[in-house]
Amino acid sequence: MDRAAAELFLASLFVESTPERIEAVRNTAKTIRNWEGLQSALEGHGVLTLFLRNLDLAGVELPPAIAPMFRARSDAQRDDDQRSRLTLQRFLAAAARERLELTLVGGSALFLDLYPEPLRRAGELEFLVPPEHLGRALAAGRQAGLLLDERALPAWWYRRTQAPLPLAPSSSMLCGVSLRCRLHHPSLLLTALEPELLARRRRSTFEGHALYRMDPIDGLLELSVRMATQAGEALHHGRRHLLAAASNGQHSLRLDRLLDLRTHIECRHGELPVGEVLVRAREWSAEPALRAILDCIQMGLGFLPATREWARSLAQGLASAASGPNGTSSALFHPDPIERLPQWLRPSDAFLARRYALPPQSSTNRLRLARVRHLAEVFGAGANAGFCFPLALLTRRLARSARRAAWSGAQTPQHMSDMTAAWREAAARVERQKPIAPRTISLPTSEESVKRYPDRYLG
Repeated sequence: MDRAAAELFLASLFVESTPERIEAVRNTAKTIRNWEGLQSALEGHGVLTLFLRNLDLAGVELPPAIAPMFRARSDAQRDDDQRSRLTLQRFLAAAARERLELTLVGGSALFLDLYPEPLRRAGELEFLVPPEHLGRALAAGRQAGLLLDERALPAWWYRRTQAPLPLAPSSSMLCGVSLRCRLHHPSLLLTALEPELLARRRRSTFEGHALYRMDPIDGLLELSVRMATQAGEALHHGRRHLLAAASNGQHSLRLDRLLDLRTHIECRHGELPVGEVLVRAREWSAEPALRAILDCIQMGLGFLPATREWARSLAQGLASAASGPNGTSSALFHPDPIERLPQWLRPSDAFLARRYALPPQSSTNRLRLARVRHLAEVFGAGANAGFCFPLALLTRRLARSARRAAWSGAQTPQHMSDMTAAWREAAARVERQKPIAPRTISLPTSEESVKRYPDRYLG
């Protein structure tokens, strides 16, 4: 894709418009000579509708040859947003019947709050579920039309290995859901205590059903960690990798999540005191991820003037409080647990002290005991996954007939008609919630009226 087109992609990544941002979009659009590849990249990162909105704000018109295709794909993204919202509404309703509390996490955790309209693709919904309530979550999924795929392993295997459990939609009007029994894999060497995270979460409602979201500081750190794990070294090369990501819709550096973080900071930096963010980042052991995210946004996209001082103070605090591995040496920047194995086997003393609540300046013997305990947990996790995998394959083979029967039952004409009715009701509800744009009538002056309508003024 043309570099000028990639620059326009990056210039359009904002939700809150300012004269400076609009002018940057307008100036960058003047330099484009080749629009080829831009639509697929925008669609791959899920920000096509946002791009078109910001072009309209800047008064930039697409070439007539490609404008209809861009608009059609934007409508498809809006359908995807409605699909996600319908899935969320049905799953929350079923969870309420099962007396289950769901916490929205991951890349879909912010799309309800930060985007007043479907500007960004919601993507797969991710929920944090306590391990003891996973059975209830599966029952709620079946009621909502979300089932285990025939190729998926049994639910108990995902719980034992702490891997995300995917639920597939039984209808094209729904989207996939991912259930997590643990927020992060232990190989990431994070020290956040999940009971404390759950105690800090905030309760909200969606379509009349209870939904829990993470505290703003925890949400900032969780999304930073998730993005660092997925992007890896791409976060450490500034604008060069941002331009590469803008040219490729399948790049590991997800620009929609970078937009989430930028918008989250700009909208809620008042709820993110620098001192509390630094303390919480140290509790999580997430300083390298947060530092890399801040550097990437500051060098590649920038913040609003009201947020720049906050970001500068936080960056200075992270630099002065640096401890443990930094940069790509941290386990956070390796997507595969196998790649993280060297760091997982030999963590730093600081991690051991935080993980096992050792007192400051602990003796060498206590650190050795903590390291032995940690190695036992690592080898136990590996043995658990290795020995249970053949049994999980056998269980999946035995459950194949039951899963096929469940899929057949979920795709009966009655279920399909109910799903169609729910889709139409959700679409009508969205239309009712849209604000009514006031219309004004501009009347011509009396002199102009005499010229345009002379017969009305005769006699």
